[in-house]
Amino acid sequence: MLADSRDLVYSRQIIRTRRGTSVLTSGRGDAGWTTGLVRRIYQLRVLGYTMGAAPVLLLLRAQRAPAWLFGIVLFVCFAWPHIAYQRVRSGGDAPKREQWNLILDCAFGGWLVAAVHFEPLATVVILLMFALDSMAVGGWPVFLGGMAASVVGVVLGIVGLGMRTDPLSVRIAPAWLPVIFVYPLVYAKVTHDVSVKLLDRSRRLRELSERDTLTGLANRVTVGTRLQALLADPDAVDGRILVFFIDLDGFKTVNDVLGHGIGDQVLVEVARRLSGCARGGDLVARYGGDEFLIVTTGADGAHRRELPDVVLAAMAQPIHAGGHELHIGASIGISVFPVHGSDAEALIRSADMAMYVAKSRGRNCCAYYRAEMSEAADARLKLSSRLRKAIESGALRLHYQPQVDMRDGKLVGVEALVRWRDELYGDVEPALFVPVAEAAGLVSDLGEWVLREACRQSALWRSAGVRPKRLSINLSALQLQRGNIVETFQAIVRETGVDPATIELEVTETALMKQPELAVRRLYDFRRAGVTVAIDDFGIGYSSLNQLRTLPVDRIKIDRAFVEGIGQGSRETGAIATAIVTLAKALGLGVIAEGVETPAQQDFLLALGCFEAQGFLYSKALDAESITRLMREGGPLPNPPLATQGSALIA
Repeated sequence: MLADSRDLVYSRQIIRTRRGTSVLTSGRGDAGWTTGLVRRIYQLRVLGYTMGAAPVLLLLRAQRAPAWLFGIVLFVCFAWPHIAYQRVRSGGDAPKREQWNLILDCAFGGWLVAAVHFEPLATVVILLMFALDSMAVGGWPVFLGGMAASVVGVVLGIVGLGMRTDPLSVRIAPAWLPVIFVYPLVYAKVTHDVSVKLLDRSRRLRELSERDTLTGLANRVTVGTRLQALLADPDAVDGRILVFFIDLDGFKTVNDVLGHGIGDQVLVEVARRLSGCARGGDLVARYGGDEFLIVTTGADGAHRRELPDVVLAAMAQPIHAGGHELHIGASIGISVFPVHGSDAEALIRSADMAMYVAKSRGRNCCAYYRAEMSEAADARLKLSSRLRKAIESGALRLHYQPQVDMRDGKLVGVEALVRWRDELYGDVEPALFVPVAEAAGLVSDLGEWVLREACRQSALWRSAGVRPKRLSINLSALQLQRGNIVETFQAIVRETGVDPATIELEVTETALMKQPELAVRRLYDFRRAGVTVAIDDFGIGYSSLNQLRTLPVDRIKIDRAFVEGIGQGSRETGAIATAIVTLAKALGLGVIAEGVETPAQQDFLLALGCFEAQGFLYSKALDAESITRLMREGGPLPNPPLATQGSALIA
């Protein structure tokens, strides 16, 4: 009654028959397919029983069968198909119920053969039709079960009706012609329709298995398979195969801040742009997340040389998604066959390592793989693993650098700076492990640990009666963009009992300029939570005066780059420092300089009216015990020789 359906397909997977059995699936997205299939079986069952009823009834009439036998045959032929259909529809597990219906069909067929006294033509037609139905729908298990049911039906028929055989009834034989010719034709048409649908579903499944469902590009498995196929016969593409590993810069921020819906729109647009950058013979794939691959082949050297710049230019254009104008750059790593790998996995891995080097160079650039990158990647992976353990186990430490009033050398605050002493690597500089934390996705965990530990120490100082007036804590760009950062801070304040008025959060100017609207909202939330805000490393982010005026900040920190040249004949750095102090005064903001190391720098800043500073001239960053002792002693730190003169000049 149904097509030979060895593969029944739905949505994203093929459900293959097991040991020859067919399966009518009932998963999500497949209900329509199962319902349609059951309906076709019902229609064929109605047709078969209706067409077979006429010759069977004629045979019974010729054999002078009793009335009750006519009644049973009429009931089965005209009522059973509907009962069977309702049985399948009303209960769960439609496939199992339909298989039992087929077995009952075969049992009735065996009984019917005995009822018509084994008339040769009727016996062949009835048993053959039910056997074909069982095999087509259920495969060998249902076929064999049906044959056994037919034997049981024959035995019951003989027991109930007696054993009798009649010869071929030539007069009634023409009545079987519709069953012999029409039913198979209808059956074949239904089989064809189902087979076409199965083939179409198989084709769509194959496309789904090879394509990324969001972007329509080749997926990770497909690009690996096709690249390996190219490598198996490199002469077909002149032996020139390059892999470009493309990772989006800043995409995680888009997902975290604006949601995955906007992120998906960005990925679709990126896929469109990358496809536009590639030429006909290139393979463009989404490797996973915000990672893409382009595999290019052939002798067109100009295309290979220009492709990285073309991709970077395409990614530099703003992306409009959900009413937002987003700037998403890209970092590209490039590997070349056979120099950087002889198989697909090695080439992709090499391009991936080169991509991380491109990110470390400032992002939005490309890098070719070199052998030493593998060693660097292994070291970076080992370092990130140990850093993760250090964060989880609390093996990091905070040191505190004093911030002083340069006029009298008294302590006005401290800045919390994270330090890491590893058993294997010894003292690891922040300049080394912070980028590793960023690449490994540990920045948020690291930042939260610093925030919690600094607040805990501030609460201890308050209990000891030696707390500084101000505790500065650095807040990374990724932390600032997290939706729950303010709630996290408030929870830490409640947990540690620290006074938020003593906390100053330092955010780099560069971080503020990445998402200025979001930054303004976050900083206002922090201000409402009772903390003050400072712009760290001011002067290197190229923020405009108008942007600065909109930011809810209390203090500007002059970057050390504009301090270190003072007193060394650099007019430019002195002019920039002068401009920053003048700007801070005009906006009513406090100002502090970092990286003050010489008396000349100190005196210059004092003359400008910048009274607060930190740097090695006063003290390096101290551990908690040492800074606590310093606060107990009350200072002052080294007193500037021209402090009084500086104060007089400002006055």
